[in-house]
Amino acid sequence: MGFPDLQKHIFGFLKIINPFQVLIEAVEETRENYRVEVDMRYLNELIHLEILDKAESLLALDVFAEEGKIQVTGEYFVGDYLLARIFRVRTVLFSVHLIPIWVKSNHVRFQITHYRLKNKEKMKFDPVEIFSRFDPYHKNYILNILVSLYPKILSLTKLKYEIRLNLNYYLQKADLSSDSVKVSRIESHMNTLVLHLRSSVVLRPLVDIFGSNVISVKESTTPKKQTGQKK
Repeated sequence: MGFPDLQKHIFGFLKIINPFQVLIEAVEETRENYRVEVDMRYLNELIHLEILDKAESLLALDVFAEEGKIQVTGEYFVGDYLLARIFRVRTVLFSVHLIPIWVKSNHVRFQITHYRLKNKEKMKFDPVEIFSRFDPYHKNYILNILVSLYPKILSLTKLKYEIRLNLNYYLQKADLSSDSVKVSRIESHMNTLVLHLRSSVVLRPLVDIFGSNVISVKESTTPKKQTGQKK
């Protein structure tokens, strides 16, 4: 074999082990190719069926999507709680604002940026609102109850005021493998939650489960950096 042939084989070998080529292929493998849009207005109807009908003390629950955040509001009966009986409080209203800050392994971590409790009955002196500002135990009491209603989907992280959402639960319900579907980031817009993901399978089962009025699947074009960026 002559020197030109040896040189040709060496350059061919270097091309194969080119680290930049490996990085390019890795980026291609993780690039988002689908976006799933969730209409939060219709999702509330499913929430009422899935959660409210099974929770006796939870009287109302609504989830809204706004620009950059998700708002959860509801009404909870606390009449059987000792401190509530002392202050003659029967029902409390709660409002929680969530911002997506982290996505990994199809788990989304939300940071609580606003959390307010108040008595449903208007009072000049509202013990619920006052105690919830200074007493973390009673402030977290309702939060823990809300999370416990759906333990397969929601959980509290070890960090203060953060909630984790497990999207693998919904993938399993649609018979989709978490190895085939990887959510990389999410965006929150008015009435719409957008999931950017990489999928090697057809996502039609998600639409079949939730309905086309709740979920729509579109092919992604150019990905953009938004909130909920994967770290």
